[in-house]
Amino acid sequence: MSAPAFAARLTPGQSRALALALAVAAVLAAAALVLVPVLLLHRHYDEAIETATDRLVRYQRVAAQAPELAKALDGVRAREGRRFYLRNSAPNLASAELSEMVKAAIEGNGGRITTSQNVQPKDDEPFKQVGANVQFFATAANLQRILAAVETQQPYVVVANLTIRPVNAFRGFKPAPGQEPELIVQLDAVAWAFPEAAKPAAGNAPAPAGNAPRT
Repeated sequence: MSAPAFAARLTPGQSRALALALAVAAVLAAAALVLVPVLLLHRHYDEAIETATDRLVRYQRVAAQAPELAKALDGVRAREGRRFYLRNSAPNLASAELSEMVKAAIEGNGGRITTSQNVQPKDDEPFKQVGANVQFFATAANLQRILAAVETQQPYVVVANLTIRPVNAFRGFKPAPGQEPELIVQLDAVAWAFPEAAKPAAGNAPAPAGNAPRT
């Protein structure tokens, strides 16, 4: 049945109702064409705002922890770095510390020290280079253990110079059965220390409370 024939059979009231329904449908269709894209765009921006807000909260949480993390990182750096250097920064104490380390490595591995003296510390920016010169007796096997002990300990110690001579240098010498010949060994051991903290100048020291200047 065609639309005009169908409309002709409607009563005036039905025609008005049909016209009103068509008008409402047209308005709803037009509203849908406008509102649906707006709602979809609104949803998109809501999700983007939610994601950005969540990211901002996480960044703020991390930023709030930054001072503590930086402090902990500085502590780790200082602890891990300092273990490779002498504990003492004062030149005389650093020299004594190095001498004790070398002495322990030699005597703990069968060596016999004859002479030991500290070398004048010198600048090796930004650190202070400390040295010790030691002469001792040791067998070849013990010398190998001594050198390994010196250069594998912490703080780091480096053998800078090494001189080895036989105790009995004359030709044809043979040690007693079961006895290993000893060697005369002289070495320079070097280690590094942090620079000594600068002392405040006397003129910058705070004046005693009783001697405060009068105004």
